[in-house]
Amino acid sequence: LLNNWSTRQINFVSAYPQAPIECNLCMVLPAGIAMKGGTSKTHMLRLEQYLYGQKQAGRVWNQYLTEKLKGIGFKQFNLDECVFYKGQVLFICYVDDGIFLSPNSEEIDQTIADLKEAELDIEDQGNLKDNLGVNISKIGDKIKLN
Repeated sequence: LLNNWSTRQINFVSAYPQAPIECNLCMVLPAGIAMKGGTSKTHMLRLEQYLYGQKQAGRVWNQYLTEKLKGIGFKQFNLDECVFYKGQVLFICYVDDGIFLSPNSEEIDQTIADLKEAELDIEDQGNLKDNLGVNISKIGDKIKLN
């Protein structure tokens, strides 16, 4: 936004299930679910993907995303593990939302294409307008946050 930098916001679609499961996970049958040949007392469900709310899912997703970003050339800031950089592109991540900043919009376009090629399911939400409940607008050379 400052110095006429380009911005782009993305969402990682169903982020936690994108990360590979690292151990066997089971859960009891939810109430109201019937299973042929068994009940919640005799059968469990084996999960093939992480679900939101599982203790380890956030950690595993973060490790997976970090590996993918490093795989396409990003480096992670030492002081803030949610910030990555590559050339003139800066990437800030919060759980499953991300913001790209760069003086060169073509580098952002290429980075988004690289993420998709790295088999991350992302939704390109366009220029930065709203992030984590904060409305962001540029008026002349000023930035307004609501």
